[in-house]
Amino acid sequence: MIYINALWQNLITPVTVLFSMIGVYQIEILNLVAIFGLNLLSTTLGNLKTILLTKRVMKLVYVTTFIDAMIFALAFKCLATSSSLVFLVFFAAGRLGGVYLGSLIENKLALGTLEVSIHKHWQEGIKLADQLRTLGYSVTTFKGYGINGNDRLVITVIIPRRELVELKPLLGSRVNMTVKDVSKTYGKIGRVQTTNV
Repeated sequence: MIYINALWQNLITPVTVLFSMIGVYQIEILNLVAIFGLNLLSTTLGNLKTILLTKRVMKLVYVTTFIDAMIFALAFKCLATSSSLVFLVFFAAGRLGGVYLGSLIENKLALGTLEVSIHKHWQEGIKLADQLRTLGYSVTTFKGYGINGNDRLVITVIIPRRELVELKPLLGSRVNMTVKDVSKTYGKIGRVQTTNV
């Protein structure tokens, strides 16, 4: 029993010291967490704003710009009133985390339209183009020439970016393709008919 009591005292003493230190530095710790969190949120919104701007989703750009400015001003105010280099480190860590979080969100949203050009051997290309048409994709094909002048079929499909994950397995393991961002399209995109603007 004495052994357990001594062990308990050895464990509880450092925890008590830690909590007393936190009590002394509670305001500073809360400010560090606030600077990190606010900058994480501000940078995430700033990255999303840039993505939305390039995709021309203007209403959301205005909203995210306003919220981002308010959050950044609050974070900067907290940083300006601090006196330690640790605050700068937390500010920078918040920016780094915001870039990472923004890229994760952008990948999940998968905004935009892509032009996928697939280069296949002639017979394989005809089968693939017919398969894609059967699945509802709008497909354009034309003749190209590969290495040594061999005939190739170039298959072009315009799809929403989020459909690229579904399209890749249909192309097979031996595929040569290019993927390009498209700024504006009219007509059928992927499996969806769009209205003319």
